Amino acid sequence: MKHNTRKLSTLITRMRRLPQAWRQKPIRWSVLAIAIPVSSIMTAYAVTAPQPENNTYTARKVVENLPQIALESQVSNSSFWREEVVQSGDNLTSILTRLGVADRHIQNVIKDNNISARLLRLKPNQTISVRVNPQGDLTDIQFFNDDENGDNNLVALRKSGQEWLADIGEVETETLSTFKAVVIRTSARGALARARVPVEVRESLSELFSDKVDINQLQDGDTIRLLYNSLYFRGQELGTGEILGAEITHKGQVYQAYYFGDEDGSGQYYDAAGQPVKKGFESRPVGNARVSSPFGVRFHPILRTIKMHTGIDYAAPTGTPIVAPSEGVVEETGYKGGYGHTIVLRHNGNMQTLYAHMSNYGRFGVGSRVKAGDVIGYVGSTGRSTGPHLHYEVRINGQPVNPVTVAIPSKKLNAQELAQFKKEQHNLDNILATVRDLPITVAQLD
Repeated sequence: MKHNTRKLSTLITRMRRLPQAWRQKPIRWSVLAIAIPVSSIMTAYAVTAPQPENNTYTARKVVENLPQIALESQVSNSSFWREEVVQSGDNLTSILTRLGVADRHIQNVIKDNNISARLLRLKPNQTISVRVNPQGDLTDIQFFNDDENGDNNLVALRKSGQEWLADIGEVETETLSTFKAVVIRTSARGALARARVPVEVRESLSELFSDKVDINQLQDGDTIRLLYNSLYFRGQELGTGEILGAEITHKGQVYQAYYFGDEDGSGQYYDAAGQPVKKGFESRPVGNARVSSPFGVRFHPILRTIKMHTGIDYAAPTGTPIVAPSEGVVEETGYKGGYGHTIVLRHNGNMQTLYAHMSNYGRFGVGSRVKAGDVIGYVGSTGRSTGPHLHYEVRINGQPVNPVTVAIPSKKLNAQELAQFKKEQHNLDNILATVRDLPITVAQLD
């Protein structure tokens, strides 16, 4: 104990010799104050603690046989779809060969089915979907074939035993709402593509908000949230319908659009206050004509097949004037396959409108500039048409999009319509708000 007292006295003397700045720092003094008693305790413990006994341990090897674990192998019953993009020079035979389909099965696909050879023709950049079973065998083939009539027909082939059959009867389809929330890291278009947002939805979204914000200018951290309809057949997404709701956040500013449909199937987009998101064109191409066929996927009752309708059909008597709904330049005029007598107008660098099945043209030729209200043609039934009507198509960067998104005149909602819109808008907003503050991309991959 005397020895410990002398050590403590020596330590205090040394501390008094420390520089003045050191001794004025309360934190260091506190550490030393704590360290002194702890050191004393540890020293005392080292002196008084009993020494451990010298016990002897003997190592012994024990071997025990355990019962064998029985593992049951389970065969997966799941199948999966994959997609092949048609390259220049491809046909159905070359694509199926690339997918590893045996020659005899390819012959069955090409020859032994009840679909015309015309519908089996392919074009570059279109997509073919194939389904593979758990054994790796190809069981289904389906794609849309462009009949140059404003319709894309679904070609659906399935394997039955060793034969390939065409499904041309009425098929069961399902419409589901698809939700995507995207956080921009490099570019908006790239982020949307990685989230598997279809190209027609991407182009519609871009044009829909073009009066408010340019999606090509979105920056790192900006967000896009959207809800749209998708049509499924055999578990494969065939096409998309309307964008039901969309929200873009850019530099802290929020831009919103909600779809509100009319009874005739046209509909428009409004912001949270019920005001039109986009001005739209000045007029419809055929006055107040009835919409006989809206944009999107439908079942054709006569051909008994699924068709993707790439525009809006307006039913009107032969000879009804067709007017330019907005100013533009006549880019193309002439007979165009299943479209019949056709005129194409270009309105800006990325937007075109097409008018098909006309009985006759107006006085404007290629290169002529037209303004809203100018008569460019007359309703007819030329080409592959079941009766007099106008097929009105809108293309953004060459991609057909729903005309109601960008090319229908804005309509102001009355009090009753506004009340109904508010109910629908509230439901859509609740969905979009569920991931509003998440800093990650959320993709509902149905």
